Amino acid sequence: MSGDGDPDRAHRLLAEAGALAHLGVWEWDLRTNQLWWSDELFQILGLAPRSLTASFEALLARVHPDDQSTVKSYFAHARKDPSPLGIEYRILRPTGEVRTVQARARSTFDEAGTAIALVGTDQDITETKEVAARVVFSDRMVSIGTLAGGVAHEINNPLAVIAANLQMLAERHPDAQTRDAKVAVERIRRIVRGLQTFSRADDDSREVLDLHRVLELAIAMAANEIRHRAKLVRQYGKPPSVFANEARLGHALLNLLVNAAEAIPDGHADRNEIRITTRTDPAGWAIVEIHDTGGGIPREVQHRIFDPFFTTKPVGKGTGLGLSITHGIVRSLGGDITFRTAAGKGTTFQVALPPAATLPARDRPPTDPPKVGDRRRGKLLIVDDEVLFATSLRRLFSSEHTVTVVHNGREALERLAAGERFDVILCDLMMPEVTGAELHAELTRLDPEQANRMIFLTGGAFSPASQSFLERVTNPCFEKPCDIEELRAAVRRGVNKGRP
Repeated sequence: MSGDGDPDRAHRLLAEAGALAHLGVWEWDLRTNQLWWSDELFQILGLAPRSLTASFEALLARVHPDDQSTVKSYFAHARKDPSPLGIEYRILRPTGEVRTVQARARSTFDEAGTAIALVGTDQDITETKEVAARVVFSDRMVSIGTLAGGVAHEINNPLAVIAANLQMLAERHPDAQTRDAKVAVERIRRIVRGLQTFSRADDDSREVLDLHRVLELAIAMAANEIRHRAKLVRQYGKPPSVFANEARLGHALLNLLVNAAEAIPDGHADRNEIRITTRTDPAGWAIVEIHDTGGGIPREVQHRIFDPFFTTKPVGKGTGLGLSITHGIVRSLGGDITFRTAAGKGTTFQVALPPAATLPARDRPPTDPPKVGDRRRGKLLIVDDEVLFATSLRRLFSSEHTVTVVHNGREALERLAAGERFDVILCDLMMPEVTGAELHAELTRLDPEQANRMIFLTGGAFSPASQSFLERVTNPCFEKPCDIEELRAAVRRGVNKGRP
């Protein structure tokens, strides 16, 4: 160190103290232009201790090119300011790894006010910044998920009105125009279904899933990324069902599809391909392979592609979390993810998942048309705060049944508490004041038989309370916009329930 005393002993003490705190320490004697580094600083820079002579030029050579001018300005300012100064900058280790360093320095001056030395510390804060970024990213995704769930609910309600009226129009005029409109509505429904799935709170609840169904949801979400870059080819085999969380598995597959699309430049979609292959391997596991015809993964970065925050994309074009998150999700499901790549020939990611031990516990309601003798006229109560949708349901069912419509749960409860009885109660799940779940709970107390006759309709059960409710009850539930024939069949079964 500068000044009197034994500099070697002082440097040794500084180095030992820095090592205990995982700090690289250094001193720059401005009079002799000699720079001393501790061994800890060599390690932070990715260099073997004492592998080169410490100097400002040697330090600058390890600084990321985009940060070198900032580091030069920092040291120039530090030589003039007696107060402690701090800076963050990136370094490039010899392996190509980028790390973030936090540096602090302070100048000492002689009696004439001339800076004679700089003493400072460098600390590798890469992991700390990654954890902080993960927290910010997680908070942002929760907010986006909540917003997406609400948007999906708001889209589903008017979409259900369109679907119901299209169904009635198609029955009267079964022409090409109505068929095309129904196809478009179904496409919107799949996209919204994907939004609902991927916006759910990640509580890691698991169920038996059809892998192709989850893939189709992911495809619907990634369609815009894919269509301008490549043709999408499905080669579906017969993989087993898997036991997983739908939102997490869908997120992982969506990441792989977007990653495949982004590996292919825009334009010339007719010359490129993203191929999805599914099958069962000899051990009985479900296999999904997603292949792209992009440029492949460079050999020098292949060992890092699953690392958090590693990305080859330009700044602002990627977080470096997609493949890391996918890797974590697949491993948490007891599966494995690997890849094959070749320069100029593209990349194939393979996801292997263990088969589910059981079949799905809850099947979709049967869609077989009822017998002619089962077409009894019943009394229906429709409870929905969406006036247009409730009106559409009235038109849809009034030819077969006597229909009463109310637009809030409180009015429905008052009518039922006063003694009115219905064969079927079609009830929206998410309503202001009294929700469908609250109406069911009160009816269970007042008249359990009426509670059992409820059929729920929902534009999206995106709140934890509504999801928990649907997991507990055995009543049928249809997501808006629902299949009208399935809904009609469910109503007819409800009307005939308990009749000889």
